[in-house]
Amino acid sequence: MRKGYWLLWMCMTWCAVAMAQQTKDISGKWYGITSSYYGDKQRLTVALEKEGEGYKGELQNPDHDNEAIDLDHIIYRGDTLLLRIDTIRFAYTGVWNPAEKQFEGVFTWGGLKGTFNLSRKEIRQSDVYNRPQEPKPKYPYHTENVQFNNERDHVSLAGTFTRPFDWGRYPVVVLLSGSGPQDRDDEMAGHKTFLVLADFLARNGIASLRFDDRGTGSSGGVYSQSNIYDFANDAKAALEYLKTRKDVDPYTIGLLGHSEGAAVAQIAAANNKSVAFVVSLAGLGVTGREMVDQKVVLDGRMSGASDAEIKERLQRLKPYWDALASDTNYTVAAARAKAALHDIYRDSPEDIKKQVSEEAFTSDIQFDRELSSILLYKPLDYLKQIKCPFMAINGTRDLQVDATSNLNAIERALRENGNMLVTIRKFDGLNHLFQRCKTCTVAEYGDLEQTIDPLVPEFIAHWILQLPPRPR
Repeated sequence: MRKGYWLLWMCMTWCAVAMAQQTKDISGKWYGITSSYYGDKQRLTVALEKEGEGYKGELQNPDHDNEAIDLDHIIYRGDTLLLRIDTIRFAYTGVWNPAEKQFEGVFTWGGLKGTFNLSRKEIRQSDVYNRPQEPKPKYPYHTENVQFNNERDHVSLAGTFTRPFDWGRYPVVVLLSGSGPQDRDDEMAGHKTFLVLADFLARNGIASLRFDDRGTGSSGGVYSQSNIYDFANDAKAALEYLKTRKDVDPYTIGLLGHSEGAAVAQIAAANNKSVAFVVSLAGLGVTGREMVDQKVVLDGRMSGASDAEIKERLQRLKPYWDALASDTNYTVAAARAKAALHDIYRDSPEDIKKQVSEEAFTSDIQFDRELSSILLYKPLDYLKQIKCPFMAINGTRDLQVDATSNLNAIERALRENGNMLVTIRKFDGLNHLFQRCKTCTVAEYGDLEQTIDPLVPEFIAHWILQLPPRPR
């Protein structure tokens, strides 16, 4: 009998808990932070209220605008919460964690995926990122918002010129950002790399000009219709503008490019006597097509794949990337790449076909003029035309641009063509953004508090200041 009472008591207790979970009121506001592939974070607020036996609600994004979007589907059963907005392809699945008093789960938003937890604790903007290196006004140097024109392409560009307070003619660096539409601070995952770099340079006697990419921020033009050669024309326009300023030494104007911006600097500096020096941060020395294969290898090693598995991935993806790099007309190349994807899918194992349909597998080709120009880019064509002092640095833990092969290729191309003013340096333990990293994956960018390792701007400034004077 006691056993029977015990089972009855357990059943009643479980039923009571289950009913409590079913009837738990989740009305009100819930707060969370999403994180994207590159570690960019943003706050989201979910507001719910009872409607009959269920709920209605809306999603707010306070970091972009406060306009709310109605939730199309809200399902709350037991300890699981499901949310969906069909128009923006947003979906969330969270499970209640009583110890942490929050729903813990994952979201998909368009092509993005990531973790997303919802709690009752309100999240302030200052809670999203901690960036101790970011300088705050009042700055101990002169800053000026400026505009200049790319007359060739009829594009107006807006940026910030920074120099030491005291009047004088200063050496100056044009800062060129990496891929994607970037603002003048080259902001990514809450890190304002160019702001931090400009701050250090100004404190050490070097001026800088950083500007919004065309079609971004306050700059004109259309980014999606541009490629690295268009961006090089923007860089040349910046050089011409700086030569008109009385607080700039016109014989000591250089270019500093990060990642794709380093390729832009190579193009702009080729056979260009206006460029006094070039600084390449995580720049290409191998061709764009080779870089893609290198990234597959780096990603594979990071995930623990065997050499045989990495080789198989390279072979499987080769027709796709070869197709993308097959034509200067990116529309033609994209069509060929889509056909290659169909062939890859049809030759894939059955377990892959069970996870994704052929339509979904071939539908999301992210390809445009910018990527087309990078895939077809051959650094040697431009490096052999650069005769000014050239410094190239990379981090040894960079999983996007391999340090050794690219630095070796840059040095070889410059020296074989008579440029002996070459400085090559690898920084141990730094990632693609020159942060001291742990996992060193791109998803970690936003989690790291360091924006750039202090050794890097120090090395850059010292190198610029000790350059030999140019003939005037």
